[in-house]
Amino acid sequence: MSALKNLILNGVLFRDESELRELVRKWDSYSGVYSKIYGVRYTRKHLETLGGKLLPAVGGICLDAGCGSGVMFQMIGERIRPAQLYAADWSPGMLEEAKIEATRLQYTCETRFRCIDLTKPLVWPDNFFDAVVSNQVISFLPHGWKEPLRELRRVLKQNGYLYLGTFLRGWAYSGFAMWKHAPAILKDPIGSARVLKYRHFAVEIDKELKKYGAEFPPREELIDFLESLGFREIKVSKTYFGYGLALRARCC
Repeated sequence: MSALKNLILNGVLFRDESELRELVRKWDSYSGVYSKIYGVRYTRKHLETLGGKLLPAVGGICLDAGCGSGVMFQMIGERIRPAQLYAADWSPGMLEEAKIEATRLQYTCETRFRCIDLTKPLVWPDNFFDAVVSNQVISFLPHGWKEPLRELRRVLKQNGYLYLGTFLRGWAYSGFAMWKHAPAILKDPIGSARVLKYRHFAVEIDKELKKYGAEFPPREELIDFLESLGFREIKVSKTYFGYGLALRARCC
């Protein structure tokens, strides 16, 4: 039995809650198409915007919190240049895809894969990481996004950096009006068709997670909360037609 399955059976991930098992099963089913959606032009633009925030090259130890299939690995390696990367996700299927991506990239830094639930207290001690990256994760977390961000702050070193990408309140997978964004869609018709093909995965998961308190954060509330945690030098860029953001913040 794999280590990932042992972690699940030992209760590290699911807290013996059958509904969370079902949510993770759905994420596993999503793992095969997750990277394909990140090839779409406006989704790729979001990644490039967040990638532009991955400066300065802080080195040290980095956490990719909710790494998915490893879509941030290349940018993390090129721009943060960590000596050690912890890639964490609650989906065993996503982590298997992430391992494949790390192999494809011939990742040179030491990479450790952890199957964990980001809604629980993290396993690492205070002030452990030099940088934390979390892309399109906090709006999918049951029970809300504030406590997970508080935990990410706890494990981040003084003067370490948080790099965050998320959808914001007002975004809706099921209500995305394609006609409003015709210029972007016309520039990438194949990619846009791919999003429509696989959008039902995101719609289904989003609907389920909202039952357990997941929500898209309001922009100003998110920034105010980060400031209350002691983050400074918060630099924000809009993505996803203004319904998303990419930010960098320094832990003070």
